[in-house]
Amino acid sequence: MVARRKKLNYEDSVTELESLVTRLEQGDISLEESLKLYEKGVLLTRDCQDALQTAEQKVQVLLQQSGQTNLVDFDSNTAES
Repeated sequence: MVARRKKLNYEDSVTELESLVTRLEQGDISLEESLKLYEKGVLLTRDCQDALQTAEQKVQVLLQQSGQTNLVDFDSNTAES
């Protein structure tokens, strides 16, 4: 039987990922522990991607409801001007 894990919200997942990366970069853990942390990081990354995709879909629905049909790519260069 596979144990179910509780999904964290996006912000908590990112914080956990940052913590995992820090531990992996320190290099003072065993290969086995590194692999466990890497596997957990992959799962957290997938959770983040799912959360971002869900958020994008919600934005698309809201835009469609307001009569705007296309998303416009964000350009960070023009946003800072």
